[in-house]
Amino acid sequence: MIESLSHHLLERCSLRTGPSCEDPKFVLHWIRAALRFEENPTFDVARLIANQMGLPLLVYHGIDERYPHASYRHHKFLLEGARDLEKEAADMGVDYLLHVSRKGHRQPVLKLLSEDAAVIVTDLVDLDPWSDWSDAIAKMRTLIEVDAHCVLPRQVFGRSVDRPFKFKNSTKRMVNARKGVNWPVCDVPITRMSELYDPPFAPVSAHRELERDGGVQLLSQCEIDPTVMPVTDVCGGTKFAKRKWENYVENGLKRYHRTRNDASNRDGVSGISPWLHYGMIAATKVVREAIDTGGKGADKFLDEMLIFREQAYHHCHELQSPRDWSSLPEWARISWRERIQPMVNKKERDLETGDTGDSLWDSAQMGLVRHGVMHNNVRMTWGKGVARWIQDPNSAMNITQCLNDRYALDGRDPNSIAGVMWCYGLFDRPFDPPSDYMGRIRRRSTEGHASRLDMKRYRDWVGAPTNGRIMDIGIVGSGISGMFAGQILSRLGHKVTIYDKGWRPSGRLAYRQTEDGSMFSIGSINMDGSRNWMNRFQWDLGNSAKPFKNFLDELSKDQEVNYNTRIVGVKEDAQGVLLWGSSDSQEVQFNHSRVIVAVPIEQATRLLEEGVLSGESAPYWVAWGPGHEGSDSLPEGWSIRNVGNGTIELRLDPNSSEEHINRTKDEMASLIPTKAGFSPVGWSSHLWRYGRPISGPARVVHHGRIAFIGDAFGTPLGTIGAALDSAARAVADLHLMRGWNDEIDAVKSRQSNLMDW
Repeated sequence: MIESLSHHLLERCSLRTGPSCEDPKFVLHWIRAALRFEENPTFDVARLIANQMGLPLLVYHGIDERYPHASYRHHKFLLEGARDLEKEAADMGVDYLLHVSRKGHRQPVLKLLSEDAAVIVTDLVDLDPWSDWSDAIAKMRTLIEVDAHCVLPRQVFGRSVDRPFKFKNSTKRMVNARKGVNWPVCDVPITRMSELYDPPFAPVSAHRELERDGGVQLLSQCEIDPTVMPVTDVCGGTKFAKRKWENYVENGLKRYHRTRNDASNRDGVSGISPWLHYGMIAATKVVREAIDTGGKGADKFLDEMLIFREQAYHHCHELQSPRDWSSLPEWARISWRERIQPMVNKKERDLETGDTGDSLWDSAQMGLVRHGVMHNNVRMTWGKGVARWIQDPNSAMNITQCLNDRYALDGRDPNSIAGVMWCYGLFDRPFDPPSDYMGRIRRRSTEGHASRLDMKRYRDWVGAPTNGRIMDIGIVGSGISGMFAGQILSRLGHKVTIYDKGWRPSGRLAYRQTEDGSMFSIGSINMDGSRNWMNRFQWDLGNSAKPFKNFLDELSKDQEVNYNTRIVGVKEDAQGVLLWGSSDSQEVQFNHSRVIVAVPIEQATRLLEEGVLSGESAPYWVAWGPGHEGSDSLPEGWSIRNVGNGTIELRLDPNSSEEHINRTKDEMASLIPTKAGFSPVGWSSHLWRYGRPISGPARVVHHGRIAFIGDAFGTPLGTIGAALDSAARAVADLHLMRGWNDEIDAVKSRQSNLMDW
């Protein structure tokens, strides 16, 4: 099947023979991590085999929810890449189908397509879960994996070498034979699918989705992390990648040897690694055009491409588990075990939010969180810095990798693995005498690195707010969703003002304190409806109230909240959005560029004209007071909970609460314990009039520049998980709705070169 291919393609192919299809309808090109048609050996192999077999070629591209750290950031970049593929396929007369896994659309599409495929051709990806997916598909149909990422195909060398100079020496002859060679044009005719063909799913048009609302509606149905914000100063796709690279060749490549280590100069490096990672530009093209440019800058750039980048790919190709601690050299693992333990331990959450107190490290992390990029020369120092604050070096390495993969546009890549593990000794040699924190590992102090940088200039670009400007956001409601949205926006560099009619943050996480100082929740008693991405935000929450208080304290930290301010109206005006209401018996008005409303569905409905929102909440009464033993004869619909320290809590379900909806707190503080067999002395009560929504939109609602969030605007309806999810998605939507634009100026891109590992 592949024997007739030209040598430049054949050497890139790994054939895995599987069961044959009795009545094949097409050859399938499965796009994974090489999102381009130009200079793509996978596409060339697929079209040649389709032509050889006399079958149509079908190109399938799937954007899944299951890749590591799936998020709005990565999904947006992929959608932008898919938009370019869609247009290029139409121009060439190629059938291209995009599937985006989401609610109601999670069928096994690739499996269904493989049933009608003669053979499946895909780009070679050595990392999990992609390699596992390859194994599964190879059992169903013949699979050809093609190296579309390296200049030297992994099938030709594909070994792990412990030092860069050894890799260079081992591959020099093979690389020299391939670098700078023009990619042969493949122009065999492509047979189209029959007009009667009905694919096993409804294809998505990335162009239409992005043009309609920036992907808001589509991504709202995806089970992905919405707290990792879309990056708005660059675009995914071949068009942007080509323009960005051409600009750097013309304006920066010749100076690369002088500018590459200065992280304060964001234009001193090419910044094309995210597009290389997603295969939106060919490494063969980049290398060839760097050779054509020539000079010291180009020579140094070629070292990064042909030694460090290629070494990482070949390393991950040979190893079964390249991320594992065991992949480090033995001398490094021994050294880490023998080092003097760090004196100051940091929480992983403080690392993620850049709250370590180390100026350079925190600045680097801020740039990663806000812009999806970290200058490589800083990243090598940043990666080693984590080991100073995490006692177990294996955990430190995993945390470093996790932070990089979650936020970096070029994360989840062989270069990411090798780059982070280099910080812990991979591809390096021992340095003696050992240091306290790093042992025999190469040392890079943040203090020393900062002294070599123009820190003000560096902080200016890494600390720039997301979305290209500081947004002035007003939030109505200081419950969990309002506070969470405010915290996310503040950390992204925006001005946030929160308004609440109460005197402290509360909502679903409200708590009370007994005379002896113990705390218990009178709202939610657990984090119901939680999603996987929420785990890192829960601050060790359990079923007791004190962690809930800690959660509220953490959410409200450094936030500007106007308490005792009742907002009664909201509308758009010429300046943005107008809020009005009262504070301390005085009428007040506030203007913001955008507003997020985070109050119960009934209260939100009253803020707007009729018909915009609809929903209903169920009430419940809760009472608490002294008691030690549970009652055996509670009325139907009542529940009892011993909250400790001699305090009993009684809750009434919605039906029972509705019967007493018009009673006062004092009346219920007597009635509830009395009916349960307790003395009412020392008891208190609270009515949650809008305790839990029983109907509502179950999604974030945007009404012009006003967004509505809360437990009625997420799923599962009425849960804390819904409140948190809606808050994060509303903020992500603000970044999507800024508008997609494939004409963003590549010259002004804030990306920097991440290939210098």
